[in-house]
Amino acid sequence: MKVAILSDIHGNLPALQTVTAHIEAWRPDEVIVNGDIVNRGPKPVECWAWVQGRRRDAGWRITRGNHEDYVVRHGSVVPDAEHVGIRAKINMSSLWTFNQFGGSVADLAALPDVVRLYGDNGRELRITHASMRGNQDCIWPAQHDVCPTSSDDAIRQQIGDPPPALFVTSHIHFANRRRVDDTLIVNSGSAGCHCYSDPRATYVQATFRNGEWEAEIIRLPYDMAQMEQDYYDSGFLQEGGAASYLIFQEWKTALPILPQWRAHYEGEVLAGRMELETAVFEFLTSVGLRAGK
Repeated sequence: MKVAILSDIHGNLPALQTVTAHIEAWRPDEVIVNGDIVNRGPKPVECWAWVQGRRRDAGWRITRGNHEDYVVRHGSVVPDAEHVGIRAKINMSSLWTFNQFGGSVADLAALPDVVRLYGDNGRELRITHASMRGNQDCIWPAQHDVCPTSSDDAIRQQIGDPPPALFVTSHIHFANRRRVDDTLIVNSGSAGCHCYSDPRATYVQATFRNGEWEAEIIRLPYDMAQMEQDYYDSGFLQEGGAASYLIFQEWKTALPILPQWRAHYEGEVLAGRMELETAVFEFLTSVGLRAGK
């Protein structure tokens, strides 16, 4: 059995098209899109239509990521704390995405949290966007110079019980592999917005053979010039609020821009000591980046 797992497309149509072509050339038995198809990027509706078409015609399966949740919440009668006041301004890009769908997001809301597949000896491949505790519950690599790390004890709780032979997670936009006890844990990275130095799109090829699951991380260059033009042409930067420029630079540099901004500026904005626009542009200037071209 061959299974392709891609995730975190984030409205990046050129990357999705490239990854799809590579997957279809590999000819897997199953394809799983592990959440975050929409939001943060300029082509959310087009990416959703692309994936929906493959689900209809080729049987692709889809899980729900936290960014599907962010978009869906804009349709709630009573908004949550992330969509009122200054937080609403910070999160305006998800409102932009919601508006691109014309508010019709029921299909996003209906997506499942997990997919389970089994080898012929019952060995499980378990796929969910972040962890079994929730789609924002990060599983980090064993060690890294930039991003946080997760302990084995924490991961034992995150992968669920009984532990599967192969657990595929996503969410953190950093493709990596590690083993905890008898479980191989693989992060699929991002097919649209990798943010730990390597700008290529990634996905996972999982193969069941000789009674075991194996997994390989695939990295693919794609048309980044087209993606950048899509950002400028779509209205995302003009209508998605000041924080959309942080999102854009995170995609363009393949670096974790948003966590840096949050660590140094978000508190000042939430406390009312600094305007959001000032905090964004001051931060980008301080790290040698620009808001636009």
